Amino acid sequence: MSLRVRLLGRPRIEDDGQQCPPPRGLKSWAVLARVALAERGIERRELAAELFGEADDPLGALRWCLADVRRSLGQPDLLRDDVLTLAPAELWLDVRALEDGDLPAGEIGGALLDGVDLRNCPGFDTWLLLARMRCAARGQQELRRRALSLLAAGEAGAATEAAGLAARLDPLDEAAQELFLRTLVAAGRTGLASAHLASCLALFAREGLVPSPALRSAARDPKAARRPRVRAGVVAASLLQAGTAALDAGAVDAGVETLRRAAAEAGRCADLAPGAQAPLAQTLLAETLLALGGALVHAVRGSDGEGAVVLHRALRAARAAGEDGLTADIQRELAFVDVQAGRHASAARALREATRHACDDPGRRAGILAIRGMNEADRGRHAEAADLLLQSAGSARLAGRPRQEAWSRGVLARSLLLAGRVADARDAAEESFALAQRERWNAFLPWPQVLRAQCLAQAGDWADAATETEHAFALACELGDPCWEGMAGRGLGLLALHDGDLPGARRWLGDARRRCDRVPDRYVWVSAYIGLAELEAEAGRDPARAARAAARLYDFAVRSDLPEFLAWALVYQAEAGDRGRAALARAAAAGVSNPALQARIHALPAG
Repeated sequence: MSLRVRLLGRPRIEDDGQQCPPPRGLKSWAVLARVALAERGIERRELAAELFGEADDPLGALRWCLADVRRSLGQPDLLRDDVLTLAPAELWLDVRALEDGDLPAGEIGGALLDGVDLRNCPGFDTWLLLARMRCAARGQQELRRRALSLLAAGEAGAATEAAGLAARLDPLDEAAQELFLRTLVAAGRTGLASAHLASCLALFAREGLVPSPALRSAARDPKAARRPRVRAGVVAASLLQAGTAALDAGAVDAGVETLRRAAAEAGRCADLAPGAQAPLAQTLLAETLLALGGALVHAVRGSDGEGAVVLHRALRAARAAGEDGLTADIQRELAFVDVQAGRHASAARALREATRHACDDPGRRAGILAIRGMNEADRGRHAEAADLLLQSAGSARLAGRPRQEAWSRGVLARSLLLAGRVADARDAAEESFALAQRERWNAFLPWPQVLRAQCLAQAGDWADAATETEHAFALACELGDPCWEGMAGRGLGLLALHDGDLPGARRWLGDARRRCDRVPDRYVWVSAYIGLAELEAEAGRDPARAARAAARLYDFAVRSDLPEFLAWALVYQAEAGDRGRAALARAAAAGVSNPALQARIHALPAG
């Protein structure tokens, strides 16, 4: 369709590239955006109350704006019903194109309805603030996806454009800066990469931020390894086996280095393979890159950025080989990276493709369902998450994958606990812990152990909760896992708070935050969970500290797309006297299945 409505940036209407006369009032833009972007139809009375509540004739004012919109669009039959809707087939919108991944990179980044700020419309203001947050997050995720895909395809020049725009939109996002540096190096622009790195380091220093080693390493040009005089495919297969064995034995550095060499040889094999052998060479390349990418994501701290680049190369090879199973595995890994970083829409997109390619393999299905459940849980949708994770655990048991079952039941325990089902959560945590112990999977044990301790504390068994948490913290420190250390340290802080030791609680919670945040690719949900505990510790005890903790949690939840924690921050701000935050808390918590949160929101006074 030639008519296009652009709501990102200054809103405008275009027909065949020519700008059309806009609606006559700002509220007409508000009506159009509100209806077009609503998840369900909006009744006229509801919209009139939201936008024209102070008018003498709210419905009449709405009718005028609807007529104004129809006139500007040149479509007299639109928006005539009592329940107002705008289907995608009726109107092209840049926001919908962004959601579908079809918006050109150069058109991403503008604020939704820039310049449309209405007076005396608190309900609309609430909706607009949250919608702007979602659009900004979706834009960043889409730019990242495109840059990674282009980089994997060898189109480094085009990748720098998308990655550079993402880096400019959020200069303090280390992941965006790291990806931009990688694209510059791949494009042969190492001098510009060095200059940009220096600029990033100066900005981070001014803001009091400490960049990770991954940021510096992204600006370095990797040296080509010396190639052996043996067929590349044979060498790659042998190195893949050796690298995987080294990782299984716990020799992470040696295993990763061996897999790097395997990937280089597999790439050479794919480049040289004749037509008939090309699919086999691409399969080998996909397998080695998946092994390397998975190792970087799961075994090497602070390497998720490089791991994502490698996994996108693996995805391209798997597609070229027509390997559905490998495609599903790679998309699951990419989704895991995105979930950890709070890129939930991007994760959902990868998981949809993984599901399409998983066929009827119960093991693959278990893994995909697990990450889907994790993604829903991080967004506060614990009822949906619990259903997905139960299915994952069942599929894992059917497929004979006890570690996957342990993982799924451990993440299930979290959702059950936050959904108020403490007894069920304890059962799930204990099953997860027993499975991990049976498999000697020490690397995962602290997670279910901390959750079991939380269940004990909620049941009033504080002594056993303390013992469990201390054991979990000791193992987490032995493993050197930032997220597990943060989870256990948070638990110890809340135990100190229960004992009336506020200074001790502050020390433990501060230490938990430092431990969790010491790597850039930490699990953002855990970081926010610690932030909520810090807020809970200060609320009602030190108003100034509580205000700072609430503001910090609010900002972090916005950047990381964590509506459950955003709602908690707003609840505490509303309870502290900022009554305008109550409406925002209600909007942010829509769809969050946390009874404790919903009860606090219900108790808030009207805004």
